[in-house]
Amino acid sequence: MKIKYWKNVVVIMFIISVLFPLGAQTSDAASKYVELEIGWDDGRITRIETLHKDGVTYGSLFSLGIGAGLSWGMENDNTAFLKRDTKHIVVHMGSSIAEVDGQEVDMGKEPVWYISNLYVPIRFLASALDGEVASRDAKTGKVTVTGLKNYTDSFHGSMRGYNYMIQAAKGDLEITNAFTGKKNTIPLGIKDINVNTHELTLNFNRTPKNLTIVTINYKNRKTGDYDLYTLVFKNQGMIRKSVAHGLIESHEILQSDGTISLIDDKNIRIIDDGSGDVLEVIAR
Repeated sequence: MKIKYWKNVVVIMFIISVLFPLGAQTSDAASKYVELEIGWDDGRITRIETLHKDGVTYGSLFSLGIGAGLSWGMENDNTAFLKRDTKHIVVHMGSSIAEVDGQEVDMGKEPVWYISNLYVPIRFLASALDGEVASRDAKTGKVTVTGLKNYTDSFHGSMRGYNYMIQAAKGDLEITNAFTGKKNTIPLGIKDINVNTHELTLNFNRTPKNLTIVTINYKNRKTGDYDLYTLVFKNQGMIRKSVAHGLIESHEILQSDGTISLIDDKNIRIIDDGSGDVLEVIAR
């Protein structure tokens, strides 16, 4: 089961439409939608329609914030925010002055509610997300934004009553019993996880004899090589752990003969399902 950390934008926009009913605080000025192409620093390319009004192109604060891995909300009726540990953006209704990471920034124009969405000038929002407006097509109005950052700072997964989390700043695996709240931390040695340069995924498997295998794949987006962390649990206690750096080819953990193959930087250990005993060690 692969754990994804991206939220479903369609669901979020539905929630927004519920929170801010259709037509609330809608701008009376003539407005139209234009195409917005967004190039993310983590390699994604997204295309959405965005608002062009009074000569200014606006971007949806919440949509782009979600794409950047930021949590969103309203502090009160007049103040909206996007935030994570390393990024904090605040805008105020009726004011062109916003705050980005504690510093006041003039957006040039006030935020606009339009068709149940909150829009701010795209040049401001691109800069606040550490990117820039690269071009605007004078004929079609299409705006291209590049270099937007992803600020996701934690990765989550769950299996059989346990929640698993890795915080980007620490890189350790935190396991929490969903019923008792008891926590256990397993050092992994991953430091300062950068989702703009690397992709991190958690996967879970159950063996035929009820061992739990947690694999963490930390892949370099540019080179394609990856570090593989494999942890084997028996009755919720970890019995085996292996770390292999700089892998190029895929490595199968569960073998057809029922054994478990754990790879590290020097060896491949063949593990017996059920007992977790080492059956064989093969030099790489």
